[in-house]
Amino acid sequence: MGIIQKIRDGLKKTRDNLMKGLRRMLGSFTKIDEELFEQLEETMIMGDMGAETAVEICDKLRDMVKERGITDPNDIMGLIQEITAGMLGEDEGLDLSTKPSVILVIGVNGAGKTTTIGKLCHQFKNDGKRVLVAAADTFRAAAIDQLQVWTDRSGTELVRHAEGSDPAAVVFDAITAAKARGCDVVICDTAGRLHNKKNLMQELAKINRIIDREAEGCAKECLLVLDATTGQNAVNQARLFQEVAPITGIVLTKLDGTAKGGIVISIKNELNIPVKLIGVGEGIDDLQPFEAKSFIDALFDREIDASAEDSDADTEDVSEDITDEDTEDIADSYDDVAEETADQPEETADDTGRITEEIADDTPDFISETEDDSQTINIYAQDDMQTAVMTIADENDVLTEAADDLTADIAETATESEEEITEQITGVTEDTAEEITEETGENTEETAAEEEEPKKKKGFFSFFKRKK
Repeated sequence: MGIIQKIRDGLKKTRDNLMKGLRRMLGSFTKIDEELFEQLEETMIMGDMGAETAVEICDKLRDMVKERGITDPNDIMGLIQEITAGMLGEDEGLDLSTKPSVILVIGVNGAGKTTTIGKLCHQFKNDGKRVLVAAADTFRAAAIDQLQVWTDRSGTELVRHAEGSDPAAVVFDAITAAKARGCDVVICDTAGRLHNKKNLMQELAKINRIIDREAEGCAKECLLVLDATTGQNAVNQARLFQEVAPITGIVLTKLDGTAKGGIVISIKNELNIPVKLIGVGEGIDDLQPFEAKSFIDALFDREIDASAEDSDADTEDVSEDITDEDTEDIADSYDDVAEETADQPEETADDTGRITEEIADDTPDFISETEDDSQTINIYAQDDMQTAVMTIADENDVLTEAADDLTADIAETATESEEEITEQITGVTEDTAEEITEETGENTEETAAEEEEPKKKKGFFSFFKRKK
């Protein structure tokens, strides 16, 4: 993957957040007025381009719109690209013009200083340079061990002291050793510092004095490593470090993991510190030199087909290298190919006829074999069917016998139950008949007595009735 494509991929989140937001905002306007500029300024600030930078861009836009007589809001994106490219200015690479050259790496903990040093060692080593690293972060034990791993991996040298020793002494020994060993680059790691860590900031100033004294006349880079995911906080860090160290460049890490890539423009415009390296991935080759044009093109989603340009250039070079003799050889080759191509239809026809004959010869045998196989399959199928029928018949016989036995058991049980029920009914009937007979006799006697009593009463009253 080329550098341009890596930058494009690394700026995807920033492009999706900031640039698409600008396009949507501009697309919502039908004319260019003050409200548009206010919305534009707000969108830029929300995209971490910084308030100062956003105001300056909008002021320049107003002037350009008036000068060029632009009325379509969609044309403003091109103007913004032109203005931001002017703010970034010319590219400034690392100054490694002397032997040795000194690179002092500073920044807060977690920004990516150690990883940046490891990737720089790898790149310098591949360029054929001899590198020596000074482990001057003696306040954190793990920092020295991490540097040891990186230097072992890249095959570079490391100067280290015990934990808690004087960082300035480590830098002094590293510069002295680099001179003696003929090293090309000395990279000095430092402890993570914040503005409220007064002792660490003073220690940083002391290290700078040692470098100026021991490496007088040598090219010196003071690189501030900033985490792009912190947004405008990274700009504030740069302001504070600028007060105690002569920062010559910014290393902006983790650009691929944030939508706040607009701080590149803010850093250059507000602090006038060039961004020299950007981290667009976790791979060892993903620390790239910053190129303003490639950054702007990737940020504004301008399609660049570098491979096509390379192909055109290669084609031109090849065209220049081809002579008349080469042209004749190519023509002869074309003639040979044409003759072979002319013979191919006849050869193909012959091959087709031969294949057809072979197929015709093989077809009867194949059909015969297929019929034999079909018969064999039918025989096996019939045998299997007969076996299945016999098995089912046997199972049916077993089921029939079981059903007959079950029927006989049910009939026998029913007969016994019927006899028991009959006996019970007979017994109940006889007892009931006796009870009914007794009750009937008693009722008959009572009825007879009741019938005699009214007669007596009737005769008594009737006597009085007749007498009256």
